[in-house]
Amino acid sequence: MLTVIALCTAIALILWHGDQTPLQINYFSWAREKIGVQDRYFTLGFNRPVDRKSIEQNLIINPPLPGKISWQGNQLFYTLNELPIYGTQYQLQLKEARGRFNPNNLYAFNEVFSSRDRVFAYIGLQGSERGKLIISTLNKTKDKFTTVKKTVLTPGDLVVTNFRVYPNGEKILFSAFDPATVGLDVPRQQLYTVTTGLSFKTTTKIPPSGRIQRLLDAQTYQNLKFDLSSNGQTIIVQRVNHNNPADAGLWVILEDGELRPIGIRGDEFLLSPNGQKVAVSQPGGVAMIPLTKNGGSPQFLSGYEKIIEFSRDGTKQIIVKLNYDYSRSLYQMDERQEVRGIFRTTNSILGCQFEPRQERTLYCLKTDLVIGDDNRIKEEPYLTIVDIATGQDLPLLALPNSQDVQMSLSPDGKALLFDQVVAVTNQTNNNLRGTNEQAIANGQLWIFSAPQNVNFKNSSTITTQELNTGFKPRWFP
Repeated sequence: MLTVIALCTAIALILWHGDQTPLQINYFSWAREKIGVQDRYFTLGFNRPVDRKSIEQNLIINPPLPGKISWQGNQLFYTLNELPIYGTQYQLQLKEARGRFNPNNLYAFNEVFSSRDRVFAYIGLQGSERGKLIISTLNKTKDKFTTVKKTVLTPGDLVVTNFRVYPNGEKILFSAFDPATVGLDVPRQQLYTVTTGLSFKTTTKIPPSGRIQRLLDAQTYQNLKFDLSSNGQTIIVQRVNHNNPADAGLWVILEDGELRPIGIRGDEFLLSPNGQKVAVSQPGGVAMIPLTKNGGSPQFLSGYEKIIEFSRDGTKQIIVKLNYDYSRSLYQMDERQEVRGIFRTTNSILGCQFEPRQERTLYCLKTDLVIGDDNRIKEEPYLTIVDIATGQDLPLLALPNSQDVQMSLSPDGKALLFDQVVAVTNQTNNNLRGTNEQAIANGQLWIFSAPQNVNFKNSSTITTQELNTGFKPRWFP
């Protein structure tokens, strides 16, 4: 009887005084992590019910990273409204948070997280680096970029021709051939992966850089162009049988390693971000071919020339149409195949990329007709920003003598890389060639800070900075 009375008294005291357990955050999903643009929200877990208003009013991220707060029980979800800026350390602070049933119970919380480093990959061109896959890490102070680390990933017995970076940054997919086979009409390219020595997850054991694994040999088929989906789950490869050129077409490699032909030819193709379908240029239009059971049904977009860009979520496409008068028009197409005209040009459209923060503008490589030193008319590339809604463009940078330009806009939209290569026509034994199949003698990488407040009525001043010797730069995701 006394035991029951004592127990009831203890319960009454707890109810009277309330739970005295200190209010704590027992879980922060981004603690000490390096986040990327694909990381859209974090969670904070509390050990007891909280006064939500006091949390929302006192949660501070410095530098600011705007977002929206939602709740599920004692868990706070913070969904970003903007992309994180790479190479930045953020501090999360929570002061004067109160429990729901004990307003005097205060708790202060401080934690840090970072965005991913500014890292890009390229193919070297200088001395012993020629034909090798290289990664470079950059720091930025004001508008100046400095290289803080450079790592050569591939050996001298492989000449790298192209590559794609996996979304976690831990490995790179690349095509390469043995330089000893350069005398063949078509060097026998094989497909490989190589580890980068990088990882953006603190819980991941990082393998050393330079571990190479062959993914696809060239015994029966020559491997030509390829693409990797943004989620890293699908690879598409253009292949031709060495002994039977009629046996040619696109093959798919899925995440489980399955390799199979998809029954269509094409040398211009682009995977959707989720890897469930591929856009293939065909005579008279663009074929949309499903690659998985969730890829939908096949479609044919009649009258279009090629798809050159998908939005991050894959719901919008930038597509080129060749008109009857040989001009070209650029359109944005949505999932319902509704199109919005962007601009029309009588010259070439070399490529476009969505500005990632809002996806309201495009960075495009277009061409103008100019008279060269030999008094012949030629196309000269230039870089421009295009407003998708109005079609207005703002020329940024002329690129004379650069027919084969490759550009890469950083995932946070803050910097743009491009190359300028020196091509030669009389070096038959040159083992590196550009997208136009001209031999590459030399090349230079450049970078500039992307303009953040674009006024299409006024010209914009761009300051470019010279980086490494190389070509085909590509940012890590």
